[in-house]
Parts: sequence; C-alpha cells; structure tokens
Amino acid sequence: MIARTVYLAAVLLATAALAADRVTAQEGGLRGSLTLTPGLQYDDDTLSARLGLAARLQSETRTQRLSLSFDGALDSAETSGQLNGLRDPRLSLAYEIDNRNAAFGADVSYRRSEVDSLFLEGDPDDELLVLDEGQREDIRVGTRLSFGREAPFGGTLDLSYREQRYIDTADPTLLDEKSLSAGLSLRFSIDRRLTTTVTARLSETDVAGSGADQRSESFTLGAELAVNASLLTSARIGGSRVTDTIGGVDVVQSGLTYGFAAVRDLPDGMLSAEVDSSITAAERLTKARVEREIDLPRGALSLGAGLGKIGSDEAQALFSLAWEQETSAATLGLSLDRDLVVNRDGDSAVDSRLRLSWNRELDSLSRLGASLNWRETERLDPGTRDARQASITISWGRDLTRDWAIRSSYTHRWTRETGSADRTEESVFIGLERTFQWRP
Repeated sequence: MIARTVYLAAVLLATAALAADRVTAQEGGLRGSLTLTPGLQYDDDTLSARLGLAARLQSETRTQRLSLSFDGALDSAETSGQLNGLRDPRLSLAYEIDNRNAAFGADVSYRRSEVDSLFLEGDPDDELLVLDEGQREDIRVGTRLSFGREAPFGGTLDLSYREQRYIDTADPTLLDEKSLSAGLSLRFSIDRRLTTTVTARLSETDVAGSGADQRSESFTLGAELAVNASLLTSARIGGSRVTDTIGGVDVVQSGLTYGFAAVRDLPDGMLSAEVDSSITAAERLTKARVEREIDLPRGALSLGAGLGKIGSDEAQALFSLAWEQETSAATLGLSLDRDLVVNRDGDSAVDSRLRLSWNRELDSLSRLGASLNWRETERLDPGTRDARQASITISWGRDLTRDWAIRSSYTHRWTRETGSADRTEESVFIGLERTFQWRP
C-alpha cells in the first residue's frame, strides 16, 4: 500500500506541475506556500516530537484553475498503519477549465485518518460515528463535464471512483470497499421561468470478504419554476432500485422517488421548505423540512425543523441551528443538527452533532480560541450499539516575529459506546510555526 500511495503522490505532483506550466503560460502566475510547525506532542502518557506540514500550490487564470494541497505531520511515535511516521496525511489535486459553453473538472484526493475521528471534512451525509481503533484510508477520483451552459439545452456528465480501506481495526463489520459511480443530467430551458431536467445515475460497490456488494440505479424527471422574482419552486419524480448481493443472493429495494421544494427570498434572508422521499438499502426514507435563514448585523442565523421517517417506523423529529456572530471582543459560532440517516449498508440511525467555537484577538500579536464538538449516533436497528463522542480544545498562539510564531493547544476527548466503559484521552501540543510563501 505504501508503494501505491507514494506513486499516487508522485502522479499528483507531476500532473500539477504540468498543468501549472500550462496555466501560468497563458496568464497570471503560480502561488505557493509551505508551513512548518515543529514541536512536542503529548498523547496519553506518550511524548513525541512532531513536525506539522502544510503545502499549497494554486494558480488561476480567466479560464483555468489549479490547486494542489498536502497536510500531515511527521510524528516520532506514529507506528500504526503502513506509512510509519506520517500522521493523518491528506493530499488533494483539483483542476478546472471552462468557457461560456462548457466546463471540465477533475479532482483526486487521498486521506488517512483515525477511524473514530469526531468530524471528518467532506464526510458523506450517510456516514455514521464508529468507535474503533485503527485507521481508514480513502482514495477518491472524480471528473465532470458540463456543456450548453448558456444554451437552452445543456447537461452534466460525472464519473467518480472511491476506494476505502481499513487498517488495524477490531470491528469485523468494517470492510474494505471500492465504488464506481456515473451520472448524466440533461437540462431543457423552456423559457426564462421554466426549466426541466432528466437525470440518470448508476453506481456499483464491491465489498471485500463477506460484505454485501451493491448496485444502485435511478432515473428522475424534474422541473423548476420561477413563480415570481422572489419565489422559486421545484419538483421531481422518478424511480430507484438498490440491489444488495450477499452470497449470490439478491436483496432488492425499489420504488417511486419524489421531491418538492420552494424557496422564497425575503428582505432579511430566505425561507425554504422541502419534502424528499428516496429508496435506500433499508427501506424508504422520507424527510420534510422547513428552514429560515436570517441576515444579522455582522453575522447570520439559520433555523430548521422537520420530520423524518424510515418505512413504517415512527417519525423522528429533525432540527438544525447555525449561528455566526462577530463582536468587538470575539467571533462566536454555534451549529446544531439532528438528522435521520441510512448508510450504504442499510444501517439506520438518528445522528446528532453540536459545535461551539469562540475566538478572540487578545492583542495585535496574540490569539486565544476554544471549541466544543459533540456527536451522538443513536442506532435504530436491533442489536446495534449507540455511540457518543465529545472533545474540548483550547488553543493559544502568538506572533514572535514577522516570520515565526508560537502555537499551542490542549484537547480532551471523551467517548462512550453502549456496553463498553467510557474512554478519555488528552493531548497537548506546543511548538513553533514558520510559513514560506512564493510566487514564481
């Protein structure tokens, strides 16, 4: 696996260099940055030396955009996984080229992280909290082509590949898998107010060992109508079929899918309502939501509420809250979300998330911050275990010179799973930070 990862990184860097040459040759320039954060890390009675690494490469012209990024850390105590010494590496490359009528984009990413990470950026909506040891690797490749962007007829074709691999885990249900997905959406602009769409999607997932392979097919007809300058409505109807293959036996879930939505612009924000019903690997999943977004002086507020239902089960209350506010003393943030989730394996749960953040400029050189993250996955399937996890982080930083700064943080994490004892972990980091920037 390490050879494949090194090869992937080399391909990404080579592709980025070639694309950067083409982009720079046309117009503009290349911007790059490298941030080094050497320091000491204390994790659960283990003291290690750590070197944080963050590299960025960006270029943008009138028609093309390129970005390459890497994040990770070299840790003297890191021995798990197959990339010993490298902790939580993330590598991504994205390239886009467009004109008035067409656009093409491609992206590749690699990520290795702890299985029980509290929040993973870019998590799929159906990702559930798993409390287990070990790590997970994710490789994603995607391309998309749009045509007829300003014409009465147009569309989008997208292809994606994902590989997920678990390392040193104990849960036997965590199985490696590979997924391939393709979708085609065609758009027909009838007039300035009415647009119709036809969408088809096919995806296949191969699971290692005794896991269930899956094939998903869907076809949808949709329409979008601008009732007036402030009210936009949409509707869709179609069919979906999900086939799980276990030991040569097919288990099929199929049926009608539909959705309705309305969005009204208001002087101080937006009001929206949505109903969505889809077919999952478990049963039908139906959700109805109402959301209100309010623009505040130096901030924003969003409130949402609704109901969710899986098959003939009882309806579950859903809600969301997001608030951001800047004051003369600090920047505050709050987000809360309770959602009904069915993952690819057909496991259902009520997933709740909470995040609080506070950041303050102590003076022109010093900054202080604090955050609280909490997540609970309440499993609805018989015989499954609920999981909870919370973490508190306090960070402090100070600029020493124009080029050097000191960085420190303290994190306390708590986890609980039904039938298991509570676990707590603590980590402390203190180090220096140096950022190099260049524009060739």
